[in-house]
Amino acid sequence: MSERRPQISIYRHPNPEIRSFLTLTEITNYRMERFTNTSGEAFEAQLRGLGIIGEYVVRETLAIPGVREVEIKPRELRIKKEPAVSWDQIENRVIDALNTAFRRKEIRAV
Repeated sequence: MSERRPQISIYRHPNPEIRSFLTLTEITNYRMERFTNTSGEAFEAQLRGLGIIGEYVVRETLAIPGVREVEIKPRELRIKKEPAVSWDQIENRVIDALNTAFRRKEIRAV
């Protein structure tokens, strides 16, 4: 039996500092939220509103050095990076975070 992996497509925006990671699997409920590296009660409440999978993906992505901002939609994770950082340093870590989140979602569904 082969392992089924969710499909992740990467869209390169005209602005080279922004990339979108598009998925066939939902990573959050029907809403759009924008996050920066902040903390506090309001930030935590906003994260909890994304659900377990969305919260995990945003936390992991914001922890990547060079990530400035994360925007999340049900099937899209849009990232804005710092100009001095290469996508080579970010892209694989984002894909790993998404794949880990999808595995968690499948485990919870069983």
